[in-house]
Amino acid sequence: MTKKFLLILSVFILVVGGGWGLLMYFFIPGWWFSAYPVIPLTFLLIGLLEIFLVHRRGGNGHKVLNSMLIQRLIRWGIVLTVLLLLIKMAQPPKVSFIVSFMMMYMIYAVIEIVFVSRIVKKKDAKDK
Repeated sequence: MTKKFLLILSVFILVVGGGWGLLMYFFIPGWWFSAYPVIPLTFLLIGLLEIFLVHRRGGNGHKVLNSMLIQRLIRWGIVLTVLLLLIKMAQPPKVSFIVSFMMMYMIYAVIEIVFVSRIVKKKDAKDK
């Protein structure tokens, strides 16, 4: 399940992120900013880190809850750091930056929800 999540996450993030970047570059040049590739790479990094934490911590009960809380804190820390650095250093156009970042965040969240629900369903079926 971990390898499958890694593959699907990577493909979705790179295809959607690359597609959106190409769309902005060729068809909406006013929205393009040179630091855009950092956004999809950020979510790819977050995904890899969360997969590593889940795989490393395993277990059930309090271990899973603690792992999820740590993942959320790390994710928000990375997201806020990247947001602040991009705003300060790259000074991207506001609308395209907000649309790009939120689109990637929403895609990442949907993929994560689908996989977590599948893991929970598998675990429930296994426990019965």
